Amino acid sequence: MPRIVTRIEPIPRHPDRVRIHFQDGRTLDVTRLVAEESGLRPGVFLDDVRLARLRERDVFEDTLSRALRFLETRPRSEREVRTRLAQKGTPPELIDRVIERLRGIGLIDDAAFAQFWVENRNQFNPRGARLLKAELRQKGVAAEVVETVDEDVDEAAGAREVALRLARRLARLDRPTFRQRLWAQLARRGFDYDAIGPAVDEAWAEAAGNGDGEKEE
Repeated sequence: MPRIVTRIEPIPRHPDRVRIHFQDGRTLDVTRLVAEESGLRPGVFLDDVRLARLRERDVFEDTLSRALRFLETRPRSEREVRTRLAQKGTPPELIDRVIERLRGIGLIDDAAFAQFWVENRNQFNPRGARLLKAELRQKGVAAEVVETVDEDVDEAAGAREVALRLARRLARLDRPTFRQRLWAQLARRGFDYDAIGPAVDEAWAEAAGNGDGEKEE
């Protein structure tokens, strides 16, 4: 049975949605975008087919908006977005449609996400390529993308930066204990052994304050 739109009003505390009033007293809430792009206004007739399409599009736009809000804080891998939407009870076919849209506008790109992740770690919390790869695999990034991480990681520079920072906390230790603890911490951060050795030596020299790595024990 066709319905005639009599009034469209904003919904308090939900500025992105409007309420459509019909002649038979029923109402329908949809996003403002859907209402505008569907040409809804007082006097418009909506048959059952058009109503169904309106509801379907509203669900899609609402789900897309939730995904966009999730992406506001930082880039996300495709798996992260899929998991988030699934946790909200979104049907798999709708998730696929939203992911396709996000790919199309460049907001989901696992190669770009991997680059962001590595650059962010390098700048704020350096880690070795081994651990970075494990983190990206955990986030669902494809193996062929993960394997390119080595190209963007300077193991020696990262290990040196972390070692010098951590050395201040260990400066009171004797040399064997200092080296053992610092080595273990750098290894846990995924740095290659070839990068750890020189970094530990330099950190010990810095902590000893004599530049040659010798301090009375």
